[in-house]
Amino acid sequence: MKIMFNGNEIGRIATNKSLTIEEALYLGLGINIDNKEDCQKAYEDGAEYAYIDDCGNYCIDTDNIELESEA
Repeated sequence: MKIMFNGNEIGRIATNKSLTIEEALYLGLGINIDNKEDCQKAYEDGAEYAYIDDCGNYCIDTDNIELESEA
């Protein structure tokens, strides 16, 4: 399964079941979106899917992440 952000592949994960985006991010990229340190690290590492919101919180843009299964 490919983890895609705005049409660009950001990771891959081998699985035989469906996953949520949150599960795929954790298993494929090691990011727990509920952990502010994980989000901050992704932002500081320059990940295009990480951002700082209006309140100064580090976040992951899950709205623009899609999962694509591979045949």
